[in-house]
Amino acid sequence: MELRLELEPARMPMAVAFAETAAQGAGLGSHETAMLALSAEELFLALCSSMPGAELIVGFLDRRYAVDLLFQIPRPPADLRIFNITARPDHDSEEGLAGMGLYLASRACDQFSIQQLASGSWKIMLRKERSYPPHPAAPATAHEAAATWQIAAVPTPDAVKQLSALIGDAYAALQFPETFTPPGRLLDKLASTEYGVILAQDQQGELAGGLIWRAGGGKVVECFGPYLRSPATDGTLATALCEKVTEQFGRSDRLGLVLYAPQQPPSTAGFEAAGQLETPGGTVWTGYRMLAEEFGADAWVPQELLPFYQECCAGMVLTRNVRVCHDDGETGNGLTLFATRIDRSNGMALLTPLLVGRDAADVLQEHLQLLEQEQFSAIYCTLDTGHPFDALLAPHLLSHGFLPRILVPWGGSGDLIQLHRIRGSR
Repeated sequence: MELRLELEPARMPMAVAFAETAAQGAGLGSHETAMLALSAEELFLALCSSMPGAELIVGFLDRRYAVDLLFQIPRPPADLRIFNITARPDHDSEEGLAGMGLYLASRACDQFSIQQLASGSWKIMLRKERSYPPHPAAPATAHEAAATWQIAAVPTPDAVKQLSALIGDAYAALQFPETFTPPGRLLDKLASTEYGVILAQDQQGELAGGLIWRAGGGKVVECFGPYLRSPATDGTLATALCEKVTEQFGRSDRLGLVLYAPQQPPSTAGFEAAGQLETPGGTVWTGYRMLAEEFGADAWVPQELLPFYQECCAGMVLTRNVRVCHDDGETGNGLTLFATRIDRSNGMALLTPLLVGRDAADVLQEHLQLLEQEQFSAIYCTLDTGHPFDALLAPHLLSHGFLPRILVPWGGSGDLIQLHRIRGSR
């Protein structure tokens, strides 16, 4: 579903009506629809100020658990820095007032990002997530490992709800980098076709454990879990769930599986250690399992992170042509832009560099000050070894207390180096 418009103020009601109609048709609540419409209005008018008369393509994507409103433009806005969450419009100038629309739009939605497409055009994404009724917390109870169980790749909705309840009761604070509670959200994610689940149930039909996967459009499959009813004694079940997802994608075109686990699975699960990441509620263990032979790739790695990267590649038997990067003065465009994903309920924020310029140190400092003021206890930053300029951000990250924690092979254009900083680190 898409709409083509010229960027003229008189066309704004059409863009807003498109957003409202599409959101209502997707079943979004009245409050969420109103906020998405507000974002559409402010963004449209702001773009009219910076590129009047240019053609705009407005698209809509229903992800079930969220909706995306997509604005595709032939060139970027006059100043991309307005997309940084630290941007503060100047109310005393015409340029500042024009930027206020982008400022408001970015804060009325749950996610706001911009990217340059291969065609040279730019796409701005406004995402609004659905609201779900909370799942009542259950008292913690000890469970014995199931003596026998059956694994199902197409479970019933009731079994899926049992898994979400298990995650909420026993693992809620360790949901990284995805959220699967409350039950309605997990059911909608599975209905979106991006996600799948593998469950194990005992002879009485009670949940023994489960593993969630997300295929997406990349080269690897992300897996989350195993989430087990009795994690201390269910090593055999953890292995069986990991083997089942490997079997499911073993003949696909994916290069590997990345596992985000609330506890380290047994070695029989077949995952090589890729690092571990601290969250406010505990540690997430990360592993990688190769599915197909790969023939290497170029990797732009900052000098400061080279030992970490080489150690991870050796452990996972990854073939890489490493190009060591350092700053030779080539970042002279003076523009740094971060996409920021925040999880206020768990106090976590993820920074992804879109542009790295000569102002990187100042822009990073502004982001960290804002996130600490708003009480985010864990901050993460991802560097892509397929993006040479990402490497130039590393010295600034390390000087602010970030440490490399995990390596996700083929997680982006190249491998992703995930760095973590706890609140107050220097």
